[in-house]
Amino acid sequence: MNRHFEEYLEYLSGVRNLSRNTVESYRRDLALLDRWVSSNGKTASACGPDALCVTTGELRLFVSDLGSEGYESSSLNRILASVRGFFRYAVHFGLRADNPASAIRNLKVPKKLPQFLFAEEAERLCALPAASPKTLAVSPNMRTAGKAPSIERSHSLWPARDCALLAALYTSGCRVSEIAGLTMRDIERDLSSAVVRGKGNKERRVFFAKDARKALAEYLPERAALIGRMQENPAAKAALFLSSRGNPLSVRGVQFILAHYTDAAEGFKHLSPHALRHSFATTMISRGADIRVVQELLGHSSISTTQRYTHVTGEGLKRLYHRAHPHG
Repeated sequence: MNRHFEEYLEYLSGVRNLSRNTVESYRRDLALLDRWVSSNGKTASACGPDALCVTTGELRLFVSDLGSEGYESSSLNRILASVRGFFRYAVHFGLRADNPASAIRNLKVPKKLPQFLFAEEAERLCALPAASPKTLAVSPNMRTAGKAPSIERSHSLWPARDCALLAALYTSGCRVSEIAGLTMRDIERDLSSAVVRGKGNKERRVFFAKDARKALAEYLPERAALIGRMQENPAAKAALFLSSRGNPLSVRGVQFILAHYTDAAEGFKHLSPHALRHSFATTMISRGADIRVVQELLGHSSISTTQRYTHVTGEGLKRLYHRAHPHG
């Protein structure tokens, strides 16, 4: 990759203190521009085939080519934001005199309401692990002879953990990365709240409802028993949520667990963990919570990001009316 891009990514990580996931997102976006410049040979600019030297016209062509490849407007806007950020950095540090991306406007994106569950649906989802006839499918000491464990084996069903995990996701409004990153030190002794690290490594306090506290209290003794049967693993001792093999549960593991329950249960479509965050915000606002409080609980830097849930609530009520009313 272009050395200027690499230096910018190091700046984002080391100086701006952005999360690894965010930096990797920037890396993927800038790699697209880097490859586009390389595949198009010498650019129209005087300094040759270097992404640092592209013009506004070339960036418009770059975006147009990505659109022809099937990239959606929302993805193109994200890529443009990454490119603008790089050129702001380039101008600030004297690498070039202007930002060629600043003149390119974002594409219009069709308004799409986030996927969410009504409170009753979310509560039913959180109860699915306890009702599941399956139990922990893999012994903590099990090893697959000659093969790496599959995702199904690594994150096999564990009702106590899964109840606690889903309830914690829904009642706290956490991002999936925040839940996966929780440690025992982050949680209050009475299990009422926890401190999570969100985007930009910002800390905030989130809270667990009564059902989540109860589920966590039932899960923790099983977690302790699992750790007691495992070899010394400092990462496992620290992490709140573990895989059935005694390793810290990954974001991918959380996604797999949720997908298992939603794909198998009647009345649920495939859901991402982020849908439970949307459900939390929708429930809070529909029950009268102040939007500023919801903003704080979600860790949004801008109130406009939180305001979309007021539209979600209105649209959700409309859908509920049409589904429930005999003449709807």
